[in-house]
Amino acid sequence: MVEITYYRSYNRVTITGHALSNEPGKDLVCSAVSSLAYTLAANVQQLEESGYVRNIHVRMDPGDYEVSCTPTTRMRSVVMLIYQAICLGFASLAVHYPDNVRYDEHD
Repeated sequence: MVEITYYRSYNRVTITGHALSNEPGKDLVCSAVSSLAYTLAANVQQLEESGYVRNIHVRMDPGDYEVSCTPTTRMRSVVMLIYQAICLGFASLAVHYPDNVRYDEHD
């Protein structure tokens, strides 16, 4: 089971575990989670390069993922929208694959 948690107040997403919906290399649920995770990390890294966020933390190990950042004041709403868009994808995966993905949000 993949467990995904979005901490809104901290602009942080953590992902632990494995989907186990198929054998490694053929697990489409895992691929979908990974794709969204890589997209979030790429967005945060691009925002850092532009000077719009600081204090980024990206860890991407098999079964253990985290990305967080601190946005500048003027970019707070943009960062929130990026996180919400990606997390909407995670939430959708949890609805469609409840045996493989659990999604939770905290303030």
